[in-house]
Amino acid sequence: MKTLELTTPQAVEYLKENVKMHDRIELSYNRIYAEGEIINVDFSEYFGKPGFKLMISLDESELGATIEVDVLEVQDDIIEFIHYPKDGESVEVDVV
Repeated sequence: MKTLELTTPQAVEYLKENVKMHDRIELSYNRIYAEGEIINVDFSEYFGKPGFKLMISLDESELGATIEVDVLEVQDDIIEFIHYPKDGESVEVDVV
């Protein structure tokens, strides 16, 4: 597994450029831990501003729960994440 230490802007850029649908992610932000499969990546514009949202199908959920993470809204709270690409090497990112 590859390990990176990135600043907040670099971490957001990594997520934008590398996370694709059907990849897996373990994301820790604020006091939240979300682990699951990326089922949608949304770059739509919201209220005239660029957006970036990840829809994650949570693992271990008997309800089949999904969450939508507005990455730009929580970017300053991102602590770390592990990206498991469908094809390729896993990457652990610590935000410094």
